[in-house]
This record gives sequence, C-alpha cells and structure tokens, in this order.
Amino acid sequence: MRIREAAVAGAFYPDEKEELQSMIRAFLNSAPLYKFSDIKAIVSPHAGYIYSGQIAAYGYNQLYNLNPDKKWTVFIIGPSHYAYFNGASVGVFDLYRTPLGPVNVSPLAKKLLNEEGFHFVLDAHIEEHCIEVQLPFLQYILPRFEIIPIITSEISHEYLADVIKRYFTENSIIVISSDLSHYYPYEVAYKIDEHCNEAVENLDIRELDKCEACGKTGIAAAIYLSKRNGWRSRVLIHKTSGDTAGPKTQVVGYGSYIFFKGE
Repeated sequence: MRIREAAVAGAFYPDEKEELQSMIRAFLNSAPLYKFSDIKAIVSPHAGYIYSGQIAAYGYNQLYNLNPDKKWTVFIIGPSHYAYFNGASVGVFDLYRTPLGPVNVSPLAKKLLNEEGFHFVLDAHIEEHCIEVQLPFLQYILPRFEIIPIITSEISHEYLADVIKRYFTENSIIVISSDLSHYYPYEVAYKIDEHCNEAVENLDIRELDKCEACGKTGIAAAIYLSKRNGWRSRVLIHKTSGDTAGPKTQVVGYGSYIFFKGE
C-alpha cells in the first residue's frame, strides 16, 4: 500500500488529534452557515491554521449543506510549491494520512493518468502542503469521502477544467487550494486581492489576470466551469495574515469563495 504520510502536521496545524479537532471546531463555530444548495466548489487557503484557518472555515462550514449520507468524491486542486513540470500531477497514493486518520484516494485518480498532461510526479507531493492542509477540515465535516489530489504546474485552466468535467458527477465537489497575494504591505495586499474577489464575484477571467493567487489556475478553472455550466459564485470572506496572526508590514492574502448551482 502506498501511503502519503503527513508532511506538515505539527507545523501548519497540530499533530495531536484532540487539539486539531478542537481547533477546527472553534474555527467552524465562528463562521456563518448559509443555505447554499448544490455546491460545486470552494476555494480555501493553505497557510498555517493560525493564519488562515478561520478564513478556510467560512468555505468548509458550507459543506454541512451537503447530503451526509452520500459518499463524496473531492477533487483537490492546488499549485506546486516544490517541483516544476508540464501538466498536472495526480497523487495516486492509496491513502493520505493525517492526525485524524486515513483519507482514501479515489480509484478515479489513476484513470486521470490516461489524460494527456496528467502524470504522477512524486517530488511534487512528498513535501507539498496545499493538498494536505485541506484534509483535516474535510475529515471533520464529511462522514464519507475520497479524494482526487491534483497538483498543477504548467497547464491551462481550460484544459484542466475540461478534464475534470469528464469525471465530475453529482457526488463530486472541488476544493481549490490557494492563497492570494504574498508579502505586500497590508493596504497594498487588499488592493491586489480585490481583483481576485471581483473576478470570482463576476466570473471574470480577465479580471483574474490581475490577481496574484498562487492557485490561480484552479480558480480560473472554477470560473470557466461556472460560465459553461450555469454555476453561481460568492466571496464568503477575504482577510490577510495581518488580520489574523501576523504583522501588517508583509502579509499574505486569504479568500474563501464558493461556487454553486442552486439558490
């Protein structure tokens, strides 16, 4: 069995189960729960939980609207921080492990390797945090789910979206892992991140060109899918590390966005 062990437990989030559960519970309890129906995707940050966990909770709290009796397939799409390659790398492990237990990888993940430009680059996954930090939130909220972990490098958002669409079912959702601007002064970061917020709210790919999100490819894919399939979108919250646990001289932006089909 091929297991992807936790790489950033004890650094980005607690490595002790009860402490981690307590932290996630506190984040979720402080976030609103809206009445979204037919949720298709969320965008969630991937920084250390003390910086971005409370923003991530805004998106994850909405997953309580999902049918808990279903088994969900979660496409998790994030940018590569440690390896450069063409296309997308699919984490074809058997499972990922976090302090909350194992997370099964969907058998569909291996089928993606048949798509042009989709392959398995081991170095892109071993230390990568963008997928891993999403898992404890999913484990806390969803009773039954499996994941398709996808790390992007050089790939067009249109092609990425078209491939995902072929495997997307009524029991699927997408989690796009992305921070926004990086290491600007507080006021500057807010101005830059407003391009990201406006792009999502208006489903405007051209506005997204001015956004400096590290996971912009995944966000663009969600906008592309929304325009083709009649999905709607909303910015749930936008903050920076200067609002949560860091200084305001150099901040990282975080947004929690949602894409949905219903009201």
